[in-house]
Amino acid sequence: MSNYTGSTCPVCHKPFAPADDVVVCPDCGTPYHRACWPADGVCVNAARHGTGFEWAPDGGGDDSQPACPNCGARNPAGTHFCSHCGVPLPDHPQSAENPRSAGNSGQEPHRPIYDDPNYEAPSSGAGAPPHINTYSTGPEGIYRREIGPDDPVEGIKARDWATFVGPSSLYYLIQFARQEQSGHKFGLSFAAFFLGPIYFFYRKMWKEGVLFALLDIAVTIPSYMALLVISDAPIVSGMSSDWIIPAMNVCAVLSWIVMIVRGVWAGYWYKKTCMQRIHSIYERVPEGQDRQDMLALRGGVSIPAMALYLIVCLALTWLLVFLGVTPTAVMSMFSM
Repeated sequence: MSNYTGSTCPVCHKPFAPADDVVVCPDCGTPYHRACWPADGVCVNAARHGTGFEWAPDGGGDDSQPACPNCGARNPAGTHFCSHCGVPLPDHPQSAENPRSAGNSGQEPHRPIYDDPNYEAPSSGAGAPPHINTYSTGPEGIYRREIGPDDPVEGIKARDWATFVGPSSLYYLIQFARQEQSGHKFGLSFAAFFLGPIYFFYRKMWKEGVLFALLDIAVTIPSYMALLVISDAPIVSGMSSDWIIPAMNVCAVLSWIVMIVRGVWAGYWYKKTCMQRIHSIYERVPEGQDRQDMLALRGGVSIPAMALYLIVCLALTWLLVFLGVTPTAVMSMFSM
């Protein structure tokens, strides 16, 4: 982990100040002001990803200050706890105030504890810690761990997650890391909630996309039948319509249940899908550029799949018109 103070943001070319809100590329560690992070989520050094490139500070810090073993921040000599993340600092030979013995310096440092009396948690926004922050609980309280490009999330390096996920990789890495730390399998995905199959096809989740597409069709069948009845379509001539309204009410409830289920569980399903495919690539392709190329090829998103789904939906709409649904019937449905 690095301290970014004094280094330069690659977008605005202004040096980072201690109070700046900084985010980093999960693949190579390049830091940005949060407002400067590219809107498409693509790092300025994306062409160098997979080549072993890692961002390095523009200049070194003050070696007279001990580097935090957790976040890399420099602290004044004699400091017992990192002022940035709260982790206990190793012994510092120039500090007469540090009572810890040199024999403890080889021990693994404790995790940063938020409820430690010597630690003040940084506020959100300006001055918030860089890197990806994950949270968990242990015998000593709540702690935060900062994740860099080579740190594992579910046994997979963050840089490999970023290469495979593609767009919005920083967002998903945060979600996956929190799921790992908390053990929770649910979250909230507004994209999956509102877009349904479009989201799953876009993220190359083929099974989930087909499943929810079929479910969406199933819960709208009574509405389609109502349109045909209102239009006096020949295909429903003589069919009893007494069941349609109760079926529409039941399917409306089922539709909301389907939306909630996919909105709550989509993130976990996506993580599991990614993990299966990444581990498959790990088994077949040795670490190096070939693996990075395969991760990018098998991962990412699929705009053609999303477009194909929309075309199928449009075709079903035209099928209803072909079967006899009229614009008047559609207006009548919306006015009900």
